[in-house]
Amino acid sequence: MKTGKATVWSALMAGNALMAAALAQEGFPLDGTWRGEFGPSSGDRTPVVIVMKWDGERINGMINPGPRSIEFTSAGLEPSTWTVRIEAQTPEAETIMIEGTLQDIGSYNRFIEGTWSQGGVETGFRIARE
Repeated sequence: MKTGKATVWSALMAGNALMAAALAQEGFPLDGTWRGEFGPSSGDRTPVVIVMKWDGERINGMINPGPRSIEFTSAGLEPSTWTVRIEAQTPEAETIMIEGTLQDIGSYNRFIEGTWSQGGVETGFRIARE
C-alpha cells in the first residue's frame, strides 16, 4: 500500500515539474497578437492588429483579423539581426511589405519597429505584442 502512495506522489511531483517547465518556455518569439499603428507622421496613423503563429516550419499570420483580414503570403525572421519581414496582398491586389526589427526580445512586452510599404508609399510602423 505504501508503494502505491509513493508512486502516486512521485508521479504528481514529476507532473508538476513538467508543467512548470512548459509554462516557463514562451515559444517562438513572434507568436501572438500584436497591436500598433503605421503612417507617415504621429498625426496621421492607421491602427493595425497582426496575428502570427509559428507552425514548426513557417510563420503564418494575418493582418487585421476579421471579415476583411489579409493573410500573409510570406513571412520570415532572421535571428542574427532579429529582422522580421512580412509580405501580404490586399483584396485590391495591393502588395504590403513590412520590415522591422524585433526589440526587447527578452521581455513579454516586446515590439517590432520598422517600415510599412503599401501602394508605393513607405511609412513607419510599430507594433507591440499583447
